[in-house]
Order: sequence, then structure tokens, then C-alpha cells
Amino acid sequence: MAQFKLRSLKLLTFTLTMIRVLEITLAAGNDIKRPALVFIGASQSDVGVNNVLDTLAKANFPPYGRDFVYGDIKGATGRFSNGKILPDFVAQNLGVPFPVAYNSPEAKGPAALSGINTASAGAGWLNGTGSNLGQLIPGTEQVQWVKQWQQGLVSRVGSQKASHIIENALYLINIGDNDLFYYLQNAELRKTYTEEQYFQLMIDVAIANIKDLYNSGARKMTFTSVTARGCSPLQITLYQPLDRSKCVASVQTLVSAYSAEVKAAIQTLGQSLEGSKFYIADVFNITVDLFLHPSKYGLEHQESSIGCCGTGLFELGPLCNITLDSCSDANEYLFFDAQHYTEEAWRIIVDSFFDEMKAFLQL
Repeated sequence: MAQFKLRSLKLLTFTLTMIRVLEITLAAGNDIKRPALVFIGASQSDVGVNNVLDTLAKANFPPYGRDFVYGDIKGATGRFSNGKILPDFVAQNLGVPFPVAYNSPEAKGPAALSGINTASAGAGWLNGTGSNLGQLIPGTEQVQWVKQWQQGLVSRVGSQKASHIIENALYLINIGDNDLFYYLQNAELRKTYTEEQYFQLMIDVAIANIKDLYNSGARKMTFTSVTARGCSPLQITLYQPLDRSKCVASVQTLVSAYSAEVKAAIQTLGQSLEGSKFYIADVFNITVDLFLHPSKYGLEHQESSIGCCGTGLFELGPLCNITLDSCSDANEYLFFDAQHYTEEAWRIIVDSFFDEMKAFLQL
């Protein structure tokens, strides 16, 4: 019995040693040409963070993921799409592994050396955003997760190598649209804050978190503008169901106004932070153009205001499920459900800014 315990202990020690060697070996290849990727965001970037949370904002069931393939991984993973989404295409274009959800078991192992994804569907910069959906991880808490990841790198590969990974990583921040939607849907918020006051509240939180990331070692950051939220099937159903040929003007105006203000604030901040490189990706205009001219981008389905899942008018999250009929080829559509883009749409969106971003940040 004693000999068995001794052999088991030796085997465990050997296994842990080999894991440590693998981590260090992987880290040795993590140079500026292969940056780690860190994603902060909501459903457009969530790759499974919400899977284990007590929330309605989940997509870890069919028909979500019906076209998703990444190595041996197939099917629904928590991505709000039929297939790959924004972070996947950024990673794919850079030739690096897809970052795993920070609260997944994989994030505790060697995969974390390639980066992590903290995005939580339904979340925003403000803590109260999406509270009606259940448990979410707001932007400020996601930034704390990122800092925990950074600290974990030190214990894995040492402070010198960890500093190199942290400083050369790409931090992509894709959050804020849910805050705006929550404002539009919440009469009490609109009584409490004017649009300008609410924008400033969001921007103050965003800037504080960007500074926190910078102070923790982050230097290369990409910020995506809010997409054309007023063009989504759900917004059109809510605000102008009888005219589906146009985006909702009031929503588009709100998004544009906020995007202009937060862009100016981020640019001003970037000028004051030595060594920082901030790139702002305009995903608003490309998503408007995709809505208005789908055939220009090779999307066969011409009714952009209708998604693939169910009727395409309002289904998303638990309402988009396996019991519903869905379109035969999702990648002919702009939207998979009533709010989220298809894999093909995401490919087009990322391609619209990727080369410029890569050159600007010297990735």
C-alpha cells in the first residue's frame, strides 16, 4: 500500500512538472509576433463565460453554434451566433489560439498563456446593466479578472516573461451597447439621467477601467465602437415593426452620439499615457452598410431585418432554441438571432478593420 502511494505521488509530481515545462515552453514562443489576446465585452465577444452563471443570457444550446468548428470543438459553446464571432476572427487572423473563457477549467492551464476572454453576455460598463437577466460580469469586474490573469502569469513563467506577455498583449474592449439599450428600456433611468449625463456616467467608468488596465501593464488596446444597434431585428420589432426596411433612427442617433463622445475621451486619454497605443475600430458604419446593402458583401438573404432563428423578429437567448425552425444556411443572413450577427457577418466586420489595427498596433 505504501509503495502504491509512493508511486502515485511520484506520478503526480512528474505530471505537474511536465505541465510546468509545457507552460514555460509555450510562453517562450509568445513574443511580439504572437501576442496574447485579452477580450473584455458582452455577447458579441462572450465565448462561454455565462455558461456557468445563473442568467438568462446564455447561448450554450442549439441552434447556437450549429456551424461552429474549432479543432475538436463543435457545436454550441456559449457564442451568440451560428459559428465564430469577433474574438475568434481576430485570433484566427493573427494566427494565435482562440482565448478561452476566464472562468472555464481551460483557463487554469497552459491555454491561459495565449490570453483570456472575460466577456459576459448582457453586461455593460455599469454594474446595473442587464440586472434583469440574472448574474452577469460587468466591465469593471472583467477588468479585475484581467488583472488576476496578469498576476497568474508571474507565478507561471516568472516576472520578466510575464511583463513581456502583458505589455505586448492585445486588449480588445467591446462593451457599452447594453448600457445604451438598458437606458432606452428603463424609464426610471431616463428620469434620473439625461442622455448626456448617462453618456458621461458610462465614459467615466470606461476611462477609470482603461487607466486601471494601463497601470497594470496593458499598452496595446483596441476599442470597438458600438455596432448599428438600431438596425437589429429586435430593435426594429420594438420600435417600428411596420417599417423593416430602415434602421431605427432614434436608436442610431443615441449610438452615434455616445460613440463620438467616448471616442474623443479615449483619444485624449491615450495622448496622456506614455507608451500606450489605442486603436478605435469603427464597426458602426460597416454594420449599417451590411444592413442596407447585404448583397454587396455576398449575403444572399436580402431582408436584413430578419434573423435566421425562428421568425427572425424577436428570438434570442432562450427564445432561440432547438424547438424552432431556422433557416437552412445561416451564413446567407446578416443576423443569426434577432440581435446577434452570423459567422459570415462577423468575418466581414473584423476584416473591415483588422489590417489597419494590426499595422497601427504593430502586432
